[in-house]
Amino acid sequence: MMTQIFLNMASAVPDRQVRVSRIGGRYLVFDIEDVVHIRRHHGMCAVFVGTMPQNPTQSILLSVPIELYAEEAKLLVDKKAAYIVDDAADHLSQLKTMDSSARKAYFQSLKSQRKAAQRVFDDSKAKDRARHAHKVPKGKALPSSASAEVEDSLFGSGTSAPASVVAETVRLPAVTPTASNVLMPSSAMSDTAPIKVPPTYPLYAFLNARGYYITPGLRFGGDYSVYPGDPFRFHAHYLATYYGWDQKIPMLDLTTSGRLGTAVKKGFLMGAEKPTEEQDAEPDPTGKNVRVFCIEWAGM
Repeated sequence: MMTQIFLNMASAVPDRQVRVSRIGGRYLVFDIEDVVHIRRHHGMCAVFVGTMPQNPTQSILLSVPIELYAEEAKLLVDKKAAYIVDDAADHLSQLKTMDSSARKAYFQSLKSQRKAAQRVFDDSKAKDRARHAHKVPKGKALPSSASAEVEDSLFGSGTSAPASVVAETVRLPAVTPTASNVLMPSSAMSDTAPIKVPPTYPLYAFLNARGYYITPGLRFGGDYSVYPGDPFRFHAHYLATYYGWDQKIPMLDLTTSGRLGTAVKKGFLMGAEKPTEEQDAEPDPTGKNVRVFCIEWAGM
């Protein structure tokens, strides 16, 4: 039932390719719309690694970019939902060769964002003033001596703007571009370097194709923590570990993993991929050759 629901959702996925930047061997996504897209339509949470410029050493409040694991980046490329670019080599060269019309469109988009932010700011201030209008006492006229004192101030100037205008100007919102994706063409050259994925990739592809959300499972002693939906809404149901098809599994591993999974209210899921006749065949993005079993420790 759950797989059918996921397939119905997948059929309605918009035709969008996510730009994934390869920087220092890491796969990063900077555009917030791409972050939302891959989480909503591809079931990938990744990890937020962006911090605050004012306090870069803190790790409590993290934001974009997100870092994709190698298997996540590989699966997106295999599904033709993303393309990899070597950011260090591609970014500056694309910006330097940008034509004037694209630059004008970029600046115009910034102006539009600023106007939209200004409207939101004005609406918020108007609502705030209306809410507190009955609390403000009636103002008094400024004494003539006080106005003269302001005129004769050491820092006064006959051409300076009124204080109210200056204060209003200071409060105007500013738009700081956080990404240059608007300037980057959507047909950027993809990085053809192969993505080195861990041996657990087939299991990841198998679970993702069936609508599960997957996060690292190290804290529970496995390869992955498997969720039936977005981790914001669900607890993990399975603790997943990948084995080779002919790999011998010690009985002690089955016992300890099964008991650990039950202790944290999860089933212990183990899986392996059946070898294919082609030696150099690429892993299947649907994980159709993967077999999985689930173990739960029951009371005796």
